[in-house]
Amino acid sequence: MKLTIVKQLNNTFKAAYDNDYEKMKKLKVGDFLECDIRKPRNYKFHKKYFALLNLLFQNQERYKHLEDLRHDIIIECGYFTIREDINGHEIRKPDSLSFAKMDEHAFTELYSRTVDVIVKYFNFDRQDIIDNVEQYF
Repeated sequence: MKLTIVKQLNNTFKAAYDNDYEKMKKLKVGDFLECDIRKPRNYKFHKKYFALLNLLFQNQERYKHLEDLRHDIIIECGYFTIREDINGHEIRKPDSLSFAKMDEHAFTELYSRTVDVIVKYFNFDRQDIIDNVEQYF
């Protein structure tokens, strides 16, 4: 059973939505439950990240495809897995940005590192990036 819950000021949890409340009613008082806590990703922040990448893509000349730029940025940020190709050469594969694969904390860190990579490799001013993404987004 999957539930979305909200932490209260008194350190208790309550159902976030009506359908979660209905699910919780099926549980017995005193039941021991095991759960994995995961903060769901913010969809608007996800869109903001792609607005940042699109803005970079439109203001650079090195890449011809947005996907190539996105992959290289993610890898440079340190989010990748290593595998070997058929000849035994190392290949870095960017991690997935899907909501199921990356939680909000990791995605926030990726966003921050992405800005750092843009400043380092594309010589843009950090504050200009932030201001422009806010306008673009």
